[in-house]
Amino acid sequence: MLVQIQIIIGTLSVALFLIAFELIRKRRLREEYSILWLSTGLAILVFSLTPEFFLSRFIARITGLFYLSAVVMIAFFFLLLIVLHFSVVISKLTNQSKELAQRYALLELEFKELKRHYLPLDKPSS
Repeated sequence: MLVQIQIIIGTLSVALFLIAFELIRKRRLREEYSILWLSTGLAILVFSLTPEFFLSRFIARITGLFYLSAVVMIAFFFLLLIVLHFSVVISKLTNQSKELAQRYALLELEFKELKRHYLPLDKPSS
């Protein structure tokens, strides 16, 4: 693998790692999804540092490919960014639905208390 491609892939994997950390810090990415992104960034970094081992011994035996095209890598990172975006959206929607469920429960409790206060079950006999 060309050294330039190794440097680009390594830089992109570090960037992915840092972006995931920043999204976790800002609470825009939930912990469930953060493990996936952090491990993906780490795996890509390891693959970019030692591509000869993985390409010549592991991937080459399985697929027969000895060199990955730069176009494929660009497409892979583009799709990776799209999936990261969807993870952020899912995290946001999960937080919103949790907040809505909690608000609903509080409103239901308040409604029951008001109903009990203004519509007593035991009406006084006259």
